[in-house]
Amino acid sequence: MRRWPTALTTCIALALASLPAPGHAAAFDPEAQPPCVRDPARDPDATGMPSGERIYHWIEGIVAFGPRRSGTEANARAAAWVKCQFEALGLQQVHFHTAPTWGWQATRHGLSVNGFAIDSFPIAFSAVTPGVPNQFTTGPNGLQAEIVDVGDGRAVDLLGKSVQGKIVLFNLRFEVSTAAFLPLIEFLWDPTLSAFNPQLFVANPYQTNLVKVGQRLMDAGAAGVVGVLADYHESNRYYNEFYRRMEMTIPGVWVSPGEGAKLRSLMKGSRNNMARLDLDARRDAVTARAVVGVLPGRTRDAVLVTSHHDSVWEGAVEDGSGTASVLAQAQYFSSRPEGQLDKTLVFTTMDSHFTGYQVHRSFGDKWLSAQSPYNVVANVTIEHIAKEAVKKGGQLVLSGQSEVFGIFESFASPLSTALKQAIKRHDLQRTAVLGAHSLCGTVGLPTDAFACVKGVPTASFISGPAYLYDEQDTLDKVDQSKLLPVARVFADLIEAIDRTPSDRIGR
Repeated sequence: MRRWPTALTTCIALALASLPAPGHAAAFDPEAQPPCVRDPARDPDATGMPSGERIYHWIEGIVAFGPRRSGTEANARAAAWVKCQFEALGLQQVHFHTAPTWGWQATRHGLSVNGFAIDSFPIAFSAVTPGVPNQFTTGPNGLQAEIVDVGDGRAVDLLGKSVQGKIVLFNLRFEVSTAAFLPLIEFLWDPTLSAFNPQLFVANPYQTNLVKVGQRLMDAGAAGVVGVLADYHESNRYYNEFYRRMEMTIPGVWVSPGEGAKLRSLMKGSRNNMARLDLDARRDAVTARAVVGVLPGRTRDAVLVTSHHDSVWEGAVEDGSGTASVLAQAQYFSSRPEGQLDKTLVFTTMDSHFTGYQVHRSFGDKWLSAQSPYNVVANVTIEHIAKEAVKKGGQLVLSGQSEVFGIFESFASPLSTALKQAIKRHDLQRTAVLGAHSLCGTVGLPTDAFACVKGVPTASFISGPAYLYDEQDTLDKVDQSKLLPVARVFADLIEAIDRTPSDRIGR
């Protein structure tokens, strides 16, 4: 049987200890947990570059907490677990950076149309009161109103239709595929050209029409919404991020593509379609945490190494794999003799990824400002080391390939070249390097990397598998074969950044 380092298993045991019984609401305070002591003997597994097996074991450790939604017990325990890992690996100044964010939960939901029940799932962050905590209920009789179909919810689709006081049926559309980033490609390591297949043109669940359609329907007076996940697989377990540009003040539920077709069949030919929508939900102000640990170098110039530890389901890929990748870099560099690093390394995993990125912005305001204890000169962010899944007959099936990986980068030419050489050296196949200079200077990256918009040269590893935001983001979706190559590529990149004068890292 595989023997894991005492410090690692102790961290897991401490964080899982005293789990509340079902229904028990006892609070867990990560700040009150004793520090985890580094084992001076340093088990060989906990020294140097960790094995792919050890990196995967970290993913298993964080997934064991279950869905890590902001404000939940599981989320707080996961933050304590990451903090314990940082301490056990010998990082210094390990602490939480906190910021307020939102916790949202639905306790009851349902949908029926013309008296027939339709399987549904609540739209996360619907039925909120803008800017403040709130509780919402459609009441014991639900929201009962006429239901009207507006298709894709474009302005032209609403012409001649009144949605005032009605429940509105619309299609949620995914808007951006991997192919959309082809113009940004600087380098592609794909010796067999396996990435060039129809999957390249399938849009992923990140960028959708929810903000545009949702705002349009609220402005038109809709009382509630039913979103058909038209581009999804046969699932309604889509837990969307809080799109902070829009606060949805009306209740809503998702239905799968199949249930959407069933619903439309029920409505066909009827002049007066009636629906009942039930939703009890609440939004609370909660604390989001960034877990921070420092490995001092000879100067106060610093490299920021980040991911996020929160999730809406088990989150093995998003972002157990990212958290484990940050731990891999922490172990590798903390194992080196003291005084070798020129630049300080700052490791952090974030909360609030799904709830508005408040802790990201708060952390950036402190650490990327003149008041920062360090001068952050580069950022590395790692997320989503995923297997590819394709839709067949409405269901997701693993293709046997890695998801296509992208690394957005905004470095000067020598470091950009070093990154590409590391990808080839460690044979990280199906990986594209994407020039991010224009994105960082305008809208930012479609990733968890928050520093590039503040002018920090960045490399951000990401993929967009079809099961993001779905309960199918489980351990079997992690691409274990790529855990170690990703770790080696980014260790090489961080070493190259460390050797580069700080004023030559970016353009």
